[in-house]
Amino acid sequence: MDDNEFLGELRQMVVRRSESANLVDTIAFVSEVAERLEEDPVFGEFVLAEDSRRGAHGRQLKLHGFTELDDADGALSMVIGRWEDDETPSTLSTSDVDQMRGWLENFAGEALQADLDERITESSPAYELATILRRKRATISCIRFHIFSNQALSRSYKREFRGEVAGTPTETHIWDLQRLKALYESAREREAVEIDLQEFGSTGIQCIDASSGDGLQSYLCVIAGNLLADLYEHYGSRLLEGNVRSFLGMRGGVNKGIRATIQDSPELFFAYNNGIAATAADVSVETSEGACIVRLTDLQIVNGGQTTASILRARKQDKLALDRVSVPMKLTVVSSDRANDLVPKIAEYANTQNKVAIADFFANHPFHRKMEEISRRLMVPARAGERVQSKWFYERSRGQYQNERLYLTKAKKDAFDLAYPPRQVINKTDLAKYDSTLSEMPHSVSLGAQKNFIKFAAKFSAKGTRSETEQWEALSPSYGDAYYQRIAAMAILWKAGETTVSAARGGWYEGAYRPQIVAYGWALLFHAIRRHGREPDLMKIWERQEADERLMQVFTRAAIPAQQTILNPPVGSANVGEWSKKEACWEKVKAIDFQLDNAALEWSIGKEERDSERKQDRKQGAQDDGISLQQQIWSKSENGYWQALLEWDKLNEHVFGPELELLRKAASPLTAARLATKRDWKRLRDIGERCEDEGFRHSL
Repeated sequence: MDDNEFLGELRQMVVRRSESANLVDTIAFVSEVAERLEEDPVFGEFVLAEDSRRGAHGRQLKLHGFTELDDADGALSMVIGRWEDDETPSTLSTSDVDQMRGWLENFAGEALQADLDERITESSPAYELATILRRKRATISCIRFHIFSNQALSRSYKREFRGEVAGTPTETHIWDLQRLKALYESAREREAVEIDLQEFGSTGIQCIDASSGDGLQSYLCVIAGNLLADLYEHYGSRLLEGNVRSFLGMRGGVNKGIRATIQDSPELFFAYNNGIAATAADVSVETSEGACIVRLTDLQIVNGGQTTASILRARKQDKLALDRVSVPMKLTVVSSDRANDLVPKIAEYANTQNKVAIADFFANHPFHRKMEEISRRLMVPARAGERVQSKWFYERSRGQYQNERLYLTKAKKDAFDLAYPPRQVINKTDLAKYDSTLSEMPHSVSLGAQKNFIKFAAKFSAKGTRSETEQWEALSPSYGDAYYQRIAAMAILWKAGETTVSAARGGWYEGAYRPQIVAYGWALLFHAIRRHGREPDLMKIWERQEADERLMQVFTRAAIPAQQTILNPPVGSANVGEWSKKEACWEKVKAIDFQLDNAALEWSIGKEERDSERKQDRKQGAQDDGISLQQQIWSKSENGYWQALLEWDKLNEHVFGPELELLRKAASPLTAARLATKRDWKRLRDIGERCEDEGFRHSL
């Protein structure tokens, strides 16, 4: 795909987002790119915050959004966008970049050292950013200026990447057409970090070749404390594997034991500390004076993020020397073709002290695979005048929808768009948002996509003596076709809520915190319905594939008082954004005397009817799970998986007695067809998983 073709695709994405979310093209563009970047650690979770004003000496201050202060590395991002509605790529000049960066620098400068927050209305998200910059200035390690443009950056651009505003370090990241094209074409969702240790004044990381085989190479290493701090200070959260970063951000804080060791007994750090576990896509090792790693590609710390952050903070904030600090490190080099599967597992198994729940809940968790499978076969109800029945596409990894259609021919793209219309896409953080809203947890939704997702994922984490597999088996029947239909219905209601709120700009809507208002508005309406002993009838929404106008009028009546509560935090609360994240905010909204009318009750069903439906849904879900498991076992019989496992040279170390006999039956399609009990299918699945954990691989 050349630049012209990609620009055309990008224009269509922006147009669709602009129409569906009631946004001007520039803001639709900024929102589109920010959403794609949210899982890249150099970016973070985006907050839309339009602001434009004159500052001191007539300087222009301008902003389109920001990401919150990262507890892991003390960085935050500010965003400005430039959208040109051209059919062919134009040039983003040096003066254009300087102007946009200048707008962000002016905003940051007046927030850091003046009273900008006092000049912005408290109901604006820009006020939240200005407050963070002023009040947390001492803890901010870096401000990242992100410039988005659908133009091609001039080849003559030679400005410095790093700078400083009011004594605070800054970085400039330019996302021009070519860089955006690479981002959208990549299935990895993050840019690999290339590290040359000589650039950090290091001769390398001492290592011992520990084990190798099957696409893996493992090293036992000793990394100097100063080098680890230098790497983390330079690259920040880009070095932290995604979920480790998210959990570290939620925990925050400095490990006092690490600080005490560095201060009092730095030479004992190696003995006292468990060290870090990391992965890399590639390394270069020199052996002239003992084995040393001198270059690394895509280094990710999968366990020990707290250790790493604490070491840097001890040096920066406490001014402690790290010269005598050495840190043990286990480094696993994972080939690119296996990284998506293995890195999450390494992260999960490495995190034993502060376990990264099941939100290792990565894209490969069976919940997401099940939602994906349902979404590819579940047709929406037929509607008059529509030639093709469409489906709701589930993205279990960021950008999956666009990646699947990106290189199709025009005819195939048209067919794809008919089957999966762009308005009918749900990603995994969207699903968590809809689930939390339906569960009356708008304060959790207000935490932001990633943190709400982690809370949602916690329900899938094993409890008590149950294994993760047993936990999922117990829950899976409740997450079948009917669940996905309700989530799709919530997507319809959510988007209708956004449209309703946006249309009220200049009326009752004050122009900010739309996601929070939508979440709280629907949650209040659902709470009122349940107070009447009834349940929202989401299946009715699914059948119609649209939100009824009378229902949206009821939503508006709920959204108006919800907005007033959100925008008026109690005395002592930091700001509107933080107030909306608190359960106390939801308790106050929930206490609103909201009266339902007949229109709302028509879109609800009795609790007994809903309980009966759920019981039937779970029964059907259990049957579907059994059929799916049987199909998986049969498919592996047909493709030779079980026969290959029988011939595996280590089989007798892991499979014995009755299990071996069961495996022999599964190896032949003829005898596999006679395996008719769910118990046998589960046992076979467990045998396969156990052997794969021990190194078995089957390639078709």
